[in-house]
Amino acid sequence: MPVRAVAQWLPSGPVRLLDGRLRLGGEISATAGTPADGTFFNYTDYERNTLRTFRAAVTGLWQPAERLAFLAEVRIDDAQSVTAAAAYIRVRPWRGRPFDVQAGRIPPVFGAFGRRAYQADRPLIGYPLAYQYLTSLRSDALPAGADDLLRMRGRGWLSSFPVGSPYAGPGLPLISAFKWDTGVQARWLTPRLEAAVAATNGTISNPRLGDDNSGKQLAGRLAVTPVTGLVLGASASRGNWIARTVPVASTARAQTAFGGDAEYSRGYGMIRAEMVWSRWDVPFVSPPPEGRQAIARAAWIEGRYRISPRIYIAGRADRLGFSSITGASAAIPLPWDAPVRRYELGAGYSVQRNLILRGTLQFNQRNGSRLDRRTFLTAQAVWWF
Repeated sequence: MPVRAVAQWLPSGPVRLLDGRLRLGGEISATAGTPADGTFFNYTDYERNTLRTFRAAVTGLWQPAERLAFLAEVRIDDAQSVTAAAAYIRVRPWRGRPFDVQAGRIPPVFGAFGRRAYQADRPLIGYPLAYQYLTSLRSDALPAGADDLLRMRGRGWLSSFPVGSPYAGPGLPLISAFKWDTGVQARWLTPRLEAAVAATNGTISNPRLGDDNSGKQLAGRLAVTPVTGLVLGASASRGNWIARTVPVASTARAQTAFGGDAEYSRGYGMIRAEMVWSRWDVPFVSPPPEGRQAIARAAWIEGRYRISPRIYIAGRADRLGFSSITGASAAIPLPWDAPVRRYELGAGYSVQRNLILRGTLQFNQRNGSRLDRRTFLTAQAVWWF
């Protein structure tokens, strides 16, 4: 009896159960880097090092009806904590129209990078500065004047201020890539156009499961695909970023942000770029001449090229800058936080379709800080289904 040849089975999509109404997917990534990050360049708002992590995630979608679905993701980070990174309901009110409403712990609206939930969607190991690097600003403690803020330049991993919490703690990034928003989102999605608007707790720098300041964030994004391979996007958001536990008299408490992003892929190459402008209203007790605002600007560009179906090379150039303020003891205005540059080069090898091994070399430079530069060599394995 002849034996039929069978190709190796490699999962290319989620596991389907209950006639396809239940779908499960997952990803496991292990990352190791050297040396230890005593400079805290890759520290996150979860107080972890992105270049030394282990993560296991399981995602699920249950669709009991044609226009109703429940989605969730559970993560285990460094074998220390289990979190529900996502948990929301999706409703499509009208059959045949590309419109849906999502409620719960929902995917982010703002920007492009944070919407790539899986490591496999990213060509490099490190994160862009806008989505990971911690500024010195905190939602639970505030500077009384410009000198308090300037004193914490380049110390976002453990900053302290006289107003609010008396304990030192990590600051806020421009945008958090490690927490999803909680609220309601409406979306119109076609192959050529995506438009979304959301009302959520917290802000893009500090998404929250529960409301801590009786304020909501409004965020929106518009993305178009004018030609095949090209995506252009624009985002905006505004929300109250200061916790109600901080005693401040001023009503100026908003984080306002604008972003633009682009992606182009053709043949073996892909290039992405993104810019973010963020302004925090800071209710200083003694405001500097520049006013009650702290502004940050970030921009990055990355590219990937496939040398073969299994091997690619990639690189990213990244910059984060800050507006200047004048302290009582300063002769000239200074950036309110230490500007940072980051360059990362890497390569990846696909052992099989759903298993990637890669390595990167990352260089960081911070101006105006004692811990001003560090280079990291990092390796990572990513498996998904």
